[in-house]
Amino acid sequence: MAKKRTVVLTRMDEQGHMVPLGSLREVRDIMSRCNLAPDGSGPHGYGERLGLALLFGPGLVCEIALQDDPAINRGEGPEVGQVLVSMTDEDFGFPVLLRLCRQSKWKMLDPETGRSFG
Repeated sequence: MAKKRTVVLTRMDEQGHMVPLGSLREVRDIMSRCNLAPDGSGPHGYGERLGLALLFGPGLVCEIALQDDPAINRGEGPEVGQVLVSMTDEDFGFPVLLRLCRQSKWKMLDPETGRSFG
């Protein structure tokens, strides 16, 4: 069985500082262009795990930490600083992530090696 690979999606400014990816709604809309979406379960439609929004796509699962914020009820939510992505099938998931990063000017960070790419 292949090893499950994990990467973190981030965005950097011109000085190399990490900046938010956008609001929860903006991140969800950007990810939906690459066939990533929540499953609609749970109180806000982002899954049953409290404090976590789950989005699913081809060969991967994206986890977004949520704060207790009334804006989540409106689908806006707080600013998203980063997204943890677990690739369950790298052959399918990696090309999707690469296209997502190129379109949105995000970066993939490999927490095991510290390399940033995308």
